Amino acid sequence: MKRLLVLVLFAFGLIFTGFSQTNTYYQNKNILSPEDFYNISFNGLTLKRIIATKGDAAKVNDLFGMSMETSKSDDSSYYWINFWNGAISLTFDELIGNLDLSGLDVLNKSVAIKIGDKVIHLGDSIDKLGSVKIFTGINSGIKFILFLPQGADGQSLRIDFDPATKIITKIRYRST
Repeated sequence: MKRLLVLVLFAFGLIFTGFSQTNTYYQNKNILSPEDFYNISFNGLTLKRIIATKGDAAKVNDLFGMSMETSKSDDSSYYWINFWNGAISLTFDELIGNLDLSGLDVLNKSVAIKIGDKVIHLGDSIDKLGSVKIFTGINSGIKFILFLPQGADGQSLRIDFDPATKIITKIRYRST
């Protein structure tokens, strides 16, 4: 009887440990609704609008109101195109016949990034974001804040900062 009781308690312990680890995984992220995530904006241009260009040069240039510099892949098996204007760099990759936004990097302080009702720039303090969860890179030790859209895999907005000063050093969007 004692063995059965110990076995039952052990089984419940394993179940609750697994459950709490799963919940902790989701609780330790800065999760945004899909609407809030795709409305993150860069100088007023939302991720949704940037993604919708599908890497079409005319649409990208029209959206940004200027002719952006470009570079393209010469590899027929893997096509990508990069746009930049000194303030923002965009990379679109071909996935299953479509060009999708795979990267966006903020290049200077002139770009205002709006996340919900918070506005930040490179060089600002992370304190402007309010209460957010902070991560430490496994191999690098770099401190960063990661925003993820609820229910979508492989997309994130990452904000790196100097832990000593809390100053934002890098802002980038990635999609895999």
